Amino acid sequence: MLPQSSCLSDAQHHPFLSPREVYGGQFRYKFNNRWAIQVKGQYQKIDFKVKDPAGIAPDRRLMNDMVNIDAVGEFNFFRYGERTLDTRIKPITPYIFLGLGFALSNDYDQPYGCFSMYLPMGLGMKWRFAPRWQLILTWQHNLYFGDRLENVDEYGNTYDMNGTNFFNNDLTGQLTAGIVFEFAQQKGNCKKCSWN
Repeated sequence: MLPQSSCLSDAQHHPFLSPREVYGGQFRYKFNNRWAIQVKGQYQKIDFKVKDPAGIAPDRRLMNDMVNIDAVGEFNFFRYGERTLDTRIKPITPYIFLGLGFALSNDYDQPYGCFSMYLPMGLGMKWRFAPRWQLILTWQHNLYFGDRLENVDEYGNTYDMNGTNFFNNDLTGQLTAGIVFEFAQQKGNCKKCSWN
């Protein structure tokens, strides 16, 4: 996989100005051709440049290490799977997902001392190009229940100014392109079924 991450916060207002790499693994369980659940763990760094408001001091670069674990439910827009006699099953599909996750990030002088919950949501595209092999392209957006990812007092929600608007909290996102191999074999298609 080739994931890239970015952060949107009080210190950085535009995505992918300072993209960083992401490492991790995932487990996906398919219930049927439309629904699946995915559990994912990732390590990422977020960084951003902060300009001096007066324009006198040089730009500062802020960084934070994060470990994210989330579980999401996936919905495929088409019945997704290997080509069969059933023409409703397609080898390519767009999909969406939503779930719940938590992150550990650096908290000033304490490594991984800040615990945050977040809503992972996103969309993607899957293409099954061979049995058990897929290509994926995914955009995941994480909306945090808090405003502390910058790891610097002046950019955190120090004075509780976020109010009740949930969308004033920090955001991170990952863009992932990769190859997926299915370890578990898919249930075989019925060649001769009894319809009684």
